[in-house]
Amino acid sequence: MTISSPRVLIVGAGIIGAILAYDFSRRGARVTVLDRNERASGATAGSFAWITNQTKFRNADTLSEAGARDYFNLHRLSHLRWRHLQDEVKAKLPIRWCGCLQLAIPGTQQATELDAELQRRLRWGSPTFKVSAAEARELEPALHPGDETFITYTPDEGMMAPVQMTAAMLDEAIALGASYSANDAFASLQRTAGGYTVTSAKGKREADIVVFAGGIANPELAEQVGLKAPLVHSVGSVVHLAPLPPLFDKVVLGSHVHAIQRFDGRVVIAQHFSGSPVGDPSAPNPEQLVEVAAAILPGLKGAKVEKVTETRRVIPADGLPVFSRSDDNPGIAAITTNAGVSLGAILSQLIVTEMIDGLRVKLLDPYRAERFTA
Repeated sequence: MTISSPRVLIVGAGIIGAILAYDFSRRGARVTVLDRNERASGATAGSFAWITNQTKFRNADTLSEAGARDYFNLHRLSHLRWRHLQDEVKAKLPIRWCGCLQLAIPGTQQATELDAELQRRLRWGSPTFKVSAAEARELEPALHPGDETFITYTPDEGMMAPVQMTAAMLDEAIALGASYSANDAFASLQRTAGGYTVTSAKGKREADIVVFAGGIANPELAEQVGLKAPLVHSVGSVVHLAPLPPLFDKVVLGSHVHAIQRFDGRVVIAQHFSGSPVGDPSAPNPEQLVEVAAAILPGLKGAKVEKVTETRRVIPADGLPVFSRSDDNPGIAAITTNAGVSLGAILSQLIVTEMIDGLRVKLLDPYRAERFTA
């Protein structure tokens, strides 16, 4: 049974919470978004923000070929929806479909893995292709591959400014009637005859649907209402450089450093797009990482480090998103993913369809929490 104009409360104002607010509002729901801090102040703020459709995942050794293909296709659907949202919303969304260059030294294990990923992408319909070092420099004149001459190019990937994207989608939701309450930490939830009573730092609210999209806080929040899934904590650091003139356009993923230049001229670098391991004694310090980046992007030589963000993330144990619901509380759900930038657009659409229309969305089945107890 569906409810006309349901009262929806979303816990968490990161990128997932913001697009959920927009999608629920667009369906006529009365939406409130709570955040214990300010919007986009958690994992979203520290995101590398590569919009990817990669096939090699954290769980590459355990995920079946069919499971990897399904996850790849979910990314592709999400990219399509991001493009649709760029046309649909009034704001100019901070997305650049610039393409991505991935580099490795021929003969290395990394090159072998990159070639295997290329073959899977091609089998599954990706436009990724291999390019020579000279062709890579034509595509990205700022790039000097050096020894990293095993190079693939994916033209339909891109990047976004995650904090600005969160603000834009939340503002669009507010324009549709949603409300946003910052510094308003969730405290508890009670089942009532008419739905749920949510208590937060700023009082009580009634809701028909409650969705937890709290990132790092999701395990604690979800367990309070009986939603459980195996989640692990990860900490990664991302180096942010002071604004530079336009230097390079594409996402560049080298053997030892990944780099993106954002709209404001700031360059974000890390050993890996999920962040450099924090506390690893073998990891370079920020200034050393700039030198590593300058080896393939010489324009970064001498660039000033503006800040380093150390971001805590909650990662599902098998690397895939976790969508949790309870038979006892059908109006409650939680979504946790380490790929919110890439997958936020499609996950939100599917979750809103399931919660508003009262049906089971098949595309969510591989990502339900029940897979851990099946």
